[in-house]
Amino acid sequence: MRNSWLSVLYFCFAVSAGSAQTAQTASSQTFPLPKSHVWEPKTAQICSSVGRVGIRQVKETPEPSEYFLVEAGRGDSRLEITLGEREVLVSVDGAKPEKYKVVANTVGVLTAVLIGEIEPSVSSISIDKVTSYVIWSTIEPRDFTRDVPRHAAALLTCSPASKP
Repeated sequence: MRNSWLSVLYFCFAVSAGSAQTAQTASSQTFPLPKSHVWEPKTAQICSSVGRVGIRQVKETPEPSEYFLVEAGRGDSRLEITLGEREVLVSVDGAKPEKYKVVANTVGVLTAVLIGEIEPSVSSISIDKVTSYVIWSTIEPRDFTRDVPRHAAALLTCSPASKP
């Protein structure tokens, strides 16, 4: 009987160890927070990503994968942001600006959204006008090429665009 219990215990330990190897815990990274400054309202701002997170399919192929990837690290996106009364123009890495609709605007914070026309996606941008920190996020409930969700978010710091 003792050997039976010992066998069961070893089996449970082996199963537990095997499943622990396939599961991963989230890792954390620490980055310095850039110096903040007040947003200049009438000026286009250049914003550089200082941190980003993302959730997507593991493989970049048309076939669905059984796994998804959660990634985090320093960002590499560059935005140009121009505030308007009812819209925010956002240009990503020098591309043609997209118009985000302002949904909230207080003395300190402005939030705007862009709803995808082809697929039901939501992009949002929240601007802290006191610190010039920006959170930019895009959610695709279903990536139309792979039928899996995707999400990306970035923390950016902004400064006035230099005059030519």
